[in-house]
Amino acid sequence: MKQDGSFPSSITLNGADFFLLQFDRIMWKLSGQRNVCTFAVTLQERLEYEDLEKHLSANSAYQWVCRLRLQKGWPFTLAKWVYKAGLALPEIEQYQLDEQGGLPESLLKKPFNIEQQSTFKVSLVQIPGAGSQLIFSWHHALMDAHGGETFIRHLGGSDAMQDVEWVTSEQGSLLPLRERADIALKMKEFLCDVSRLPFISFTNKSKTKQAVYYRVLSFTQAQSELITERARKQGAGFLVSAFYLAATACAVANVQSKKSPLESDMLIPIPLDRRKRGVHSPILGNQVTFLFYRVPLAALSNVKTCVAELIAQMKSLMRSENPSHYLVMMDFLRRVPGWLYRMQLTSPTKGQMASFYYSDTGDSLDLYDQLFGCAVAGALHYPPNMYPPGVTFVFSRFHGALQLTMGYMGSALDQDEVEQLLAQLQLGLLGKTNE
Repeated sequence: MKQDGSFPSSITLNGADFFLLQFDRIMWKLSGQRNVCTFAVTLQERLEYEDLEKHLSANSAYQWVCRLRLQKGWPFTLAKWVYKAGLALPEIEQYQLDEQGGLPESLLKKPFNIEQQSTFKVSLVQIPGAGSQLIFSWHHALMDAHGGETFIRHLGGSDAMQDVEWVTSEQGSLLPLRERADIALKMKEFLCDVSRLPFISFTNKSKTKQAVYYRVLSFTQAQSELITERARKQGAGFLVSAFYLAATACAVANVQSKKSPLESDMLIPIPLDRRKRGVHSPILGNQVTFLFYRVPLAALSNVKTCVAELIAQMKSLMRSENPSHYLVMMDFLRRVPGWLYRMQLTSPTKGQMASFYYSDTGDSLDLYDQLFGCAVAGALHYPPNMYPPGVTFVFSRFHGALQLTMGYMGSALDQDEVEQLLAQLQLGLLGKTNE
């Protein structure tokens, strides 16, 4: 069934969507934060509010997405996004900043009530003499970073996207129910083993609900090329993201070792984009599965050793079809009541879940040149940050230049530790010659 002949009147949450929805509930309970993705695009020219409003009001996809609401339904039924035609569009919020850089603090503090409010919103930030910044926020259960980027390019009319695939067709697994149940059970056993306590984490006993803070490391194109070359020399080959992850893991271990002696491994879950290489749709629905790395303490002594360990584990996990089995498990568990699902997620690790969160959005931001008729000067992701562990790293590349956004909570890191961590990250990525 379609509304307006173009868009579905409802969308069933896939396994990854439901997984991220339950993460949202855990985050809200433990830290007062929501599982919301934030994407900032800086424009070289000033974009007026009236012009932005005119662009969005004429876009049927924007109106459709903004009128989707979560419908959880009865226990053991599938949750859905349902289109409600009579709803008003969300207000486009306006902010003024004295200088460029960072996000308005009040913007980050606003929660998303996705049963009663829009799952997607746009904010316009004006910086005197420095153009404009557009802040796009959406609930992670609606779409992943790649989908969000594609949707925003569509809104901005930067290229022709007439044949975009909005959602995947609802197809159940071809595997028999019993086989899916067996895979889900074996995957659960694997997760209980790989995530066993203890593991390295910045988590402390604080129960205080705190704001998320962000720091950004930006590298020039020349530095980015050096980092890519260093990745190859450290054994990553063309798997540059394994080098980024190794540098991050070693930096975290280095800073944590100054607080107390390291005595355990490191647990790092990594999202994997399931879209075919070079394909940007479907837009809605998280097209991800996960790899779970448990890095032994001995492999955290230097970046090269850590790279080798990560690549060896990745090959082993791929051969055993671990990512596809995790996908089967997520899909299989979609009918489980939320409270039971969350208990299954958190009980093996007493709610800690990971040493830190990490993702790499790849080269997709090289496509950002124009948005709403304005030249794009920068684009950056600000990730949701779950506590515990309260520390998240997102790597991306804008027009060939590497950038890193680190989200953290004050209960996880103090300012001295933040500075130490950033310095160790730069050292790990660039080596001793920080050119």
